[in-house]
Amino acid sequence: MWTWKRVFGKVLSYWKKVSSLFNTKNTKNTDLGKLGEDLAANFLKRKGFKILTKNWIYGKGEIDLVALEKCHNILVFVEVKLRSSNASTSGYFAVDGKKKNILRKTCKAYLRKFGSTNTCYRFDVVAIKINQAENSHMILHYENVKLF
Repeated sequence: MWTWKRVFGKVLSYWKKVSSLFNTKNTKNTDLGKLGEDLAANFLKRKGFKILTKNWIYGKGEIDLVALEKCHNILVFVEVKLRSSNASTSGYFAVDGKKKNILRKTCKAYLRKFGSTNTCYRFDVVAIKINQAENSHMILHYENVKLF
């Protein structure tokens, strides 16, 4: 005969198994996102950028990197997109209209908080294709992507 305690124990056991699958995926995605942001930050540093902040959050939006292009004194908002080497589309195309609207609001909030009215700024996308089997990657830097 089934008792409530036994039923509850079975449901709880099942729930732990299911939720652990989701947590593992989120952890993996978070780790890959951090890897992409680190690769992009190092790439931009080698190009002469100074990284000001990572993962700046406002409301529903997040700016992956905020950098200063030293040679032109331009504030650069950077969206990082990491894709596997066999992905059908580039990370550049993942920044669609909906994502751009969220990013626009987030960038404007950043400027209100930290920027001045005479600050020059732009939006860039860094798309990274990663081949885990060969432990290699390729970085494409798209400058001045239309956002504002």
